[in-house]
Amino acid sequence: MEATAADVGAERLRAGDLLVPTSGVRVLRSDEVTFESRARAFAAVLPQPFAFSHLTAARLLDLPAPRIWQPDEPLHVMRPKGTPLIVRAGVKSHRGLERRDTEFVDGLPVTDPIETWADLGSELAEDDLLAMADALLARDLARPKDLDRTAADRRTRGSAALRRCAPLARAGAASPWESKARHAFLSWGLPEPELNVDVFTPEGRWLAKPDFLWRERRIVGEYDGDQHRTNRSQWQYERERRAGLEDAGYTYVEMTSLSLVSRQHRRALRERLTRLLSE
Repeated sequence: MEATAADVGAERLRAGDLLVPTSGVRVLRSDEVTFESRARAFAAVLPQPFAFSHLTAARLLDLPAPRIWQPDEPLHVMRPKGTPLIVRAGVKSHRGLERRDTEFVDGLPVTDPIETWADLGSELAEDDLLAMADALLARDLARPKDLDRTAADRRTRGSAALRRCAPLARAGAASPWESKARHAFLSWGLPEPELNVDVFTPEGRWLAKPDFLWRERRIVGEYDGDQHRTNRSQWQYERERRAGLEDAGYTYVEMTSLSLVSRQHRRALRERLTRLLSE
């Protein structure tokens, strides 16, 4: 309809320099295809009222997602009860919008952050749910009591996972992988560490701000992302900081994504931390 109003003919709409992300939409083939551009293209033809939900809403809200976006990932769209489900390639349709608060991100309607987290209760692994809950607290998008109430109110599949994660969420987590590591510690029955707190010598000299601190046992844990390996100055800083902590009598436990995703490395980390924290 917009093409007709703009006097764009059918021949132009069939031109080879155009892509069809979804029926009724044309974009230039030269334009970069991104998650945001794909969502915006679909939003132009989706029936009102609707809001993006679930993982699509999480991505638009810049909440931590469990995997990198791929162009074939379906867009999750929610509509009110009583309206037709959307039948369109590339869309996964949901109902229940009448029970959700919504907001706009760059003009695109999305379910609000807490509702988005709760909707993902049945679709994400528990450590990913915790990472998202931590991010909500860290960004002041929710309070602990909001997570508790939302989890308690849900009676759908995944609600048990929400109720387990809500009281474990902490604003001090600085990254999704730190949240995943903490989830592992707690699932192993280990004491909960302090998160990203300053450590000083008895004389008051600052030593570090480690990711994890078991103060009584004088154990610090650090999750090292890829930047610690690829950035030489970062690598050097970490080595010097580690030396300072060890000179002050702290045991330094280094971990990476491999420590959490590899069965062998995960078992080794668990056995080491269990031994250190029980000595």
